[in-house]
Amino acid sequence: MKYDLERLNNIPIMDVLESLGALRDRNKKIIHCFNIRAHKNNDNNASLGIYENTNTCHCFACGVGGNPVNVVKTMFNGNFKEACEYLHTQFNIPFLNGVQATYKKIFEKPQPKAKDYVFFDPNKEYVEVEKLAPFVQNYSKLSKAQKLKLIYTTIYRFSLSTEQKAKNLYYLKRGIKDLSLVEKIGFLNFNNIKELENLLKEYFPMEDLIEFKIFSKEKQAWRYAFNVAFVPNFDLYSNMIVSFSLRAIDGTYNGAKEVNVSCSNIVFAMPFSLENKLLKECEKVVITEGHIDCLSAKSYYSQDSKTLFISFAGTFSFREEILTIFQGKRVVLCFDKDEAGLNGEKSLSEKLNLLKITNYSLTWDIAFGKDLNDLLLANKMSSIKISA
Repeated sequence: MKYDLERLNNIPIMDVLESLGALRDRNKKIIHCFNIRAHKNNDNNASLGIYENTNTCHCFACGVGGNPVNVVKTMFNGNFKEACEYLHTQFNIPFLNGVQATYKKIFEKPQPKAKDYVFFDPNKEYVEVEKLAPFVQNYSKLSKAQKLKLIYTTIYRFSLSTEQKAKNLYYLKRGIKDLSLVEKIGFLNFNNIKELENLLKEYFPMEDLIEFKIFSKEKQAWRYAFNVAFVPNFDLYSNMIVSFSLRAIDGTYNGAKEVNVSCSNIVFAMPFSLENKLLKECEKVVITEGHIDCLSAKSYYSQDSKTLFISFAGTFSFREEILTIFQGKRVVLCFDKDEAGLNGEKSLSEKLNLLKITNYSLTWDIAFGKDLNDLLLANKMSSIKISA
């Protein structure tokens, strides 16, 4: 049989990808890859780029790509013949001799890997780690996850030992008048970071500092801004750090105002202000879009001891696998009232519903502001109501 390669490679690339199991995302130019077994997280964060002008694609994570025939070859272990016969049959394109294609081999779309959901065990022992030195001394014997937590916690505790005046002033300007709410947030200025670099190089291997996204590979030095608030995310069963955010508090840095640092392929990132004891005791969990909104809510509802206020590091930064820790709680969603916030809140609500976790949203008149911190500064927190 002679294959009609011209017609096969002119099949819209999006149609081909969807036939292989690719899923459309919010962004039409970036979709979820069909080659999910080559991804650690089933390509939960869409990474397959679509180029309609050349009718090709390229996955920025696993590398698969090309025109329709080359893409389908990937799913047939590089077999050109099977790829062409699949496309001829799937899209009802006759061979060049006019014979109608009937591909006989059963094509099985790759199935997603099972998600490794996290469940909260209130009876599991909580470990309060006071001194890090014993762990540093036995560093080579630690697992990769333990090494990551140790390095992140070392940076965090260093950030608490620095002068905190600039940080405190920043949060006061944001309307957070009770500074006890930010005492677990650290601070790093330029000189602090130079000292921190030397400390980390003395005790930890460079390859780990690079892998855990602390040092850049090129300069082998701190890869982020200075004059930043260190916003910690704690382990669920210890006071160790599993991820963190760095919030620029002045105009010395022209990049993103907040950078999230985590290695979820090693340890799942947890939300800000989620702590073991609070999760045990609360009945309701309020999830905000960012840590400043979380602090704003805690500041206003300071007398509500049965509510846990937490935040993810952005509108779509949450992982479905950790949402199961909220089972048995009432979850309240309170994202920014802009397009990104509304879409993120809708996506989170849908995932909670699939997990059968009760949730509802809060809203307000956007004339007062787009987020909770706007409302706090405008003295309009009382305008918040449950969305109809």
